[in-house]
Amino acid sequence: MIDKRLLFSLLLMTSFSSHAVSLATKIDSFKKAFKKEQAVEIYDIRLIQKEYPTVLLSPDTLLPQTASYPYNQLQQLYRNAQTCTGPWPVSPLVGEPLVLIRALCKGIKLPTSWFARSGMIHPGGGTYAYRYVQSHPNRLSQLEPYMHIKERTLGAEGTLLHHLQEMDDTAIRAIISGSDTIIADKLLWIRKGSRYYLYPMSLKQKNLDKFVLDMVEFKEGDNCYVRNGNVCWQEESNSKTLSYIVLFLVFVNLCLAVGWGISQWNGKRREMKSRMLVLQILTHELRTPIASLGLTVEGFRRQFESLPESLYDEFRRLCEDSRRLRQLAEASKDYLQSDDKGFATEWIPSVEEWLSYRCMEYSQPVQFKINKDSAIKVNIYWLGNCIDNLISNAHKYGIQPVILSVTVDNKKLKIEVIDGGQLTKANWKELKTPFVSKAGLGLGLTIVESMIKRMGGTMTLQGPPTTFILEIPCETDNPTC
Repeated sequence: MIDKRLLFSLLLMTSFSSHAVSLATKIDSFKKAFKKEQAVEIYDIRLIQKEYPTVLLSPDTLLPQTASYPYNQLQQLYRNAQTCTGPWPVSPLVGEPLVLIRALCKGIKLPTSWFARSGMIHPGGGTYAYRYVQSHPNRLSQLEPYMHIKERTLGAEGTLLHHLQEMDDTAIRAIISGSDTIIADKLLWIRKGSRYYLYPMSLKQKNLDKFVLDMVEFKEGDNCYVRNGNVCWQEESNSKTLSYIVLFLVFVNLCLAVGWGISQWNGKRREMKSRMLVLQILTHELRTPIASLGLTVEGFRRQFESLPESLYDEFRRLCEDSRRLRQLAEASKDYLQSDDKGFATEWIPSVEEWLSYRCMEYSQPVQFKINKDSAIKVNIYWLGNCIDNLISNAHKYGIQPVILSVTVDNKKLKIEVIDGGQLTKANWKELKTPFVSKAGLGLGLTIVESMIKRMGGTMTLQGPPTTFILEIPCETDNPTC
């Protein structure tokens, strides 16, 4: 099973690998298909970097840069800017913003060279030049080269500035990193050497069709198999095939998992049947010594008058144990042969007489109630054991008095074992959990419930007072049933 899964995993990895190699080759051929003379515009990367330094391109520099400055010094600067009064911070780390604030407060004219030498970006985000121009608009033309591209007046259509201003953050980051392919401002940017060649989208689509490729502009949050710049690539024809392969492999692995589960289940069933067969053999073999013991008891019975009176009690116990052993062997045989079917049943001429006699045998008193006497057909051994178990639990864990109430009606036998306890229906799940409730109680109740289910009946708990209810179907000679 493990070897098969490993084989399918290797097949899946091979499929992805061959797909990736094929796609990379097609992308490379696609870019080579664009001729330099077909470009509508050409920009040297070194010129872009010279005219538009990274800090004036990056969208991150428009955000506050407070992590690069002492926070308490920035707070003081902010208060100084509001009031234009000291004391002024003395830290050299805030020297440039301090110069700008004092110039704005006192109307000092800053030379263009100061903006060229500065770090350009203000701690609050954006450029020093842009903030200065807000108070000195007549200096716009001089200071615009030191302003972020998003802070400048929109450039004329077809200019480099216009292209850059029309780009989103992903495309700008692709320009900064020098990516090979970029889609921006309705043009395809392809890098060849140290230059970007801009091609119309119509030519892009023609070459995509030629190499059976598809490319889309990448957006944040998209799943992208092959990404370059702000472009997502995929093979138009093989993408569906790959999806089918993946779905097929998932289906096969699912089938293997289900097959393994069925195999394990069948194995456990075979093991259980094997154990049941051994138990059937042992039960069958037990019948011979039990029968022999019965003959021995019968021999003693015939010579009962010759026995010493001191052995009468021992003989009575021997008779009772022999009878119980015979009943147990027959019940076990019935249980093992019945599989999931119900137990074999036999007639009880009088349910009132049968249960009255059982109540007399208990070591502690049990009050017996019945709505009407009737002959019923049930499995005497297992039903008797279930009742004994509940009566024993009531004596051990419940509160006196213990009542056995029986109702024969509508082809159903209803048996209630009641004591003065405070258990309710809500306690039922916890009570019948083996080894969790009081010693032996949970396991005993689980066995009783299992036996009642095999008889086709149900077992429930109600209260207070604590009432265990057994309801099983019955055959009866009572005309009302």
